[in-house]
Amino acid sequence: MTINIGLLGAGWFGREAHVKNLLRLPDVNVAAVSSRSADSRESAVDLVGDQLQAFEDWRDVLNVDGLDAVIVALTNDQHHAAAMAAFAAGKHVLCEKPLGLTIAQCDDIIAAAESTGKVLQIGHEMRHQGLYQKMKSMVEAGDVGDPRIMWCREYRGPMRPGWRSSETLTGGMLLEKNCHHFDLFNWILDAPPVRVSAFGGKDVLTDRELLDNAQVLVEYEGGRRAVFEICLFAPTGGDCEIGIVGSGGRIDTRNQAIHLEYHRFDPAEHMSEQVPDPDDEAGFKDASGRVDRGIKAELSHFLDCCRTGATPLNDGKSARLNVAVCLAAQESIRRGEVVTIAEMLGS
Repeated sequence: MTINIGLLGAGWFGREAHVKNLLRLPDVNVAAVSSRSADSRESAVDLVGDQLQAFEDWRDVLNVDGLDAVIVALTNDQHHAAAMAAFAAGKHVLCEKPLGLTIAQCDDIIAAAESTGKVLQIGHEMRHQGLYQKMKSMVEAGDVGDPRIMWCREYRGPMRPGWRSSETLTGGMLLEKNCHHFDLFNWILDAPPVRVSAFGGKDVLTDRELLDNAQVLVEYEGGRRAVFEICLFAPTGGDCEIGIVGSGGRIDTRNQAIHLEYHRFDPAEHMSEQVPDPDDEAGFKDASGRVDRGIKAELSHFLDCCRTGATPLNDGKSARLNVAVCLAAQESIRRGEVVTIAEMLGS
């Protein structure tokens, strides 16, 4: 079954991440795109072909005959309006992260998906990257025993200039940039987050709107914890390090090196391996020069869910909880105190 898909937001990310990977997948037709930029529309046509319908207004894409699904890759502040309009038009939706800027926006979108019976998937592609699929499967198999602490340390260069550097359009640095990492924490620790304590500031990139560094501690039900550290003024010399330790072992990963290292404590065992993704993925480099992976697998999963009606791995409910953690962290930095997830969820 061929899926006819439209892309709302054919800017740099929309083309590099979504269009190029969709063109590598079978039984999908990129039928229409939108962009306010004439250059972006022209670049999309160059990629797909002259048959592509390209519009300035994303709303026009929703009126294209025979369209089954859309990808929402607009600025974060437009995700809510676009997703709601797409469900009203009877389309399946893959919405780029974050699902919304507020919990109320998330709730609206989830309710619209449920009422229309259409698929809602969120663009947390790290769940589909081979490296973290391997980590998740090892944790589920008991290789670290009882998981207790997870961490992520990312020292990198600044965000890409433009809307991704705007507090208003993104909803904040942790919500825009690091929702991926909090999503991995929630997914792999597999326990409800309870409260968040965070610190952060604009210490070097003082001409920017967004924070340029932060340290976040998330406590989960049962006492599991996750520690997150981000720095945006260290353009060279590091990798995104994500790890987990439990009662019986630990796993350490490095994102760009696609490297996984495992230590079992008793009896002692050590294993080290590379965990690559498929060679034909259209990997692309972000503003700091790092390759993003997992998007082709994410798109393939979305198309399968559209065909079968299955619930996506990265669904609306998990994305809503992720937004709550990000908002709690940003609020903790603002207020200088611990913030509960219950407060963010209004429960």
